[in-house]
Amino acid sequence: MTPVEQDDGMTTPVRRVVVLAPMPLEHKAVTAAFGLRPADPNDKRGRWVGTVGPIAVTSLHIGMGPPATRAAVSRLLDEGVDGAHVDHVMIAGICGGLDPEVDVGTLINPEIVTDHTSGVSYRHSPPGDAPRAGKLLTTEGVTLDLDLVRRQFEDGYVAVDMETSAVAEICEPRGCPWSAYRCIGDRPYDGLIDERLLAMTNPDGSGNHAEIERLLAAEPELVRRLEQLGRDAAAAAQRAAEAAFQACRVLGAP
Repeated sequence: MTPVEQDDGMTTPVRRVVVLAPMPLEHKAVTAAFGLRPADPNDKRGRWVGTVGPIAVTSLHIGMGPPATRAAVSRLLDEGVDGAHVDHVMIAGICGGLDPEVDVGTLINPEIVTDHTSGVSYRHSPPGDAPRAGKLLTTEGVTLDLDLVRRQFEDGYVAVDMETSAVAEICEPRGCPWSAYRCIGDRPYDGLIDERLLAMTNPDGSGNHAEIERLLAAEPELVRRLEQLGRDAAAAAQRAAEAAFQACRVLGAP
């Protein structure tokens, strides 16, 4: 922890928390929930900063998928924040629901996070005493194969994302605490997403607007589906960000 000087000349330890957001809409939700501001308009890394009580918070948009996440977390722990040690890494955003009985908009607090490729599992120990249940699966990409989705659910997975296990993979060997805040933004059972829509998502999580416009020009009936997906994703991202904020408050409690 890094000491900070107070008005009375005394110092108090400050914990540094970094909140990672894979997609732009998730980063927007995090910066709003935490009340963050751009660290430097000229900073190409797009850091946003602020405080939650005694906690110094930095948020970063890192892009989607395990490789991008591993690279971002490795760089973060190697370099720190302005040269200072990072005390806790959070990741906040949406996930895909695997349980047909759990609605879109449900916050997920898994007990176990598993990397689909390696099969390695990590125990999730977030700040606070909220009950944890089920398992979260991290995959390299999105699947629309309903048979595979059902098998994953039967194996005890309640939701799937593309980043959380990669955060754990890098943090745990370095002794850095981590936690995940995920809210279901969509479910494959609902039929709102198809391969064409997946193909219009850029690696950083933004939409390929030119391709979207071309698709909608050819199939204007897709507008309502995209609007529903957008509303659900934004609401889920907001709830995940608010959960991360509350956890940060727990970390800062005396």
